[in-house]
Amino acid sequence: MHDGQVIPKGSPRFRGRGQGAARETPPDANVYRAILITVKLRPMTAADLGAVLALNGTAEGLVEPLNPDRLDWLRLIAAHAVVVELDDVPAGFALTFTPGSAYDGLAYEAFTKTYADRFLLIERIVIATEHRRTGIATQVYRAIERAAKPFDRAVAAVPTNTPALTFHQTRGYTEVGQQPLPNGTVTVLVSKELSE
Repeated sequence: MHDGQVIPKGSPRFRGRGQGAARETPPDANVYRAILITVKLRPMTAADLGAVLALNGTAEGLVEPLNPDRLDWLRLIAAHAVVVELDDVPAGFALTFTPGSAYDGLAYEAFTKTYADRFLLIERIVIATEHRRTGIATQVYRAIERAAKPFDRAVAAVPTNTPALTFHQTRGYTEVGQQPLPNGTVTVLVSKELSE
């Protein structure tokens, strides 16, 4: 016998096969704890441009580069231009566009030809490197997908052979096309129906 923690009979901390019997947890047991990360989405302002440009730089190769003028213009015409805050510090940002906007991206043109006015384009969601794979992007996507329901679908252009493609597929996005880019790379066009 070891000096492990004894979980009393009937404790709500342990339920399972043979429920109700006392269980011992070895001291070296791999215990998983649910960590709830709460993020806040707020409108992006001109004061955020420096922080957003720095965040965008951390995703080089996954999203197009931005300069201050382009970012400010995108912020003004976007359906959603939001900063993702964690403990009152910018931890990411998101830009989305609806049909009829002045946005000039290649993927946006392709989705407009395919879906007319029935989509919300997730142009980019960038999460700070140290906060990736913590569930923040999933929370942001859930919020954006709720906002996209009146448009029937959320769409995005995702670089091939990246974790972003797997992330989208896991969230229920399906490939609807591929688009060659001027730099010789190809992006995958993905769509998720939001009929519920």
